[in-house]
Amino acid sequence: MSTASEGVAVVTELNRRFSAGDGAGAMQLFDPEIRIEQPASLPHGGWYSGHDGVAAMGAAFARYWDRTITAPRIFGDGAAVVQLTTQTWTAKDSGRAATVDVVELFRIDAGRVTEIRVFQQDTHLLLGTLGIAA
Repeated sequence: MSTASEGVAVVTELNRRFSAGDGAGAMQLFDPEIRIEQPASLPHGGWYSGHDGVAAMGAAFARYWDRTITAPRIFGDGAAVVQLTTQTWTAKDSGRAATVDVVELFRIDAGRVTEIRVFQQDTHLLLGTLGIAA
């Protein structure tokens, strides 16, 4: 059972670790059975499960883009947390960039992230950096 502030604290700490380049530390905040969903229209889209799935998702994303994330805003009520960030994705092959807002829905249980569902504001714009039509 999560307290009202626990989920926000977990996602805030996850951001801190990722921003500091501490990927291993961030992984400690993911439940071993974590599930992450990315929009199916993106090259790295679909569901990913477990720590190996998180690594596979990151590798799939990294084949196409570099990304900067700014202005995280985190809201929550216990086990349900919403994070809104502004992200700039730069395509590795073309060098074209696009900036979109990204909403992530987190589920927290026992101090760990069990699920993340990711919603990029405009996947068509992101695919355009790759020269791919939606």
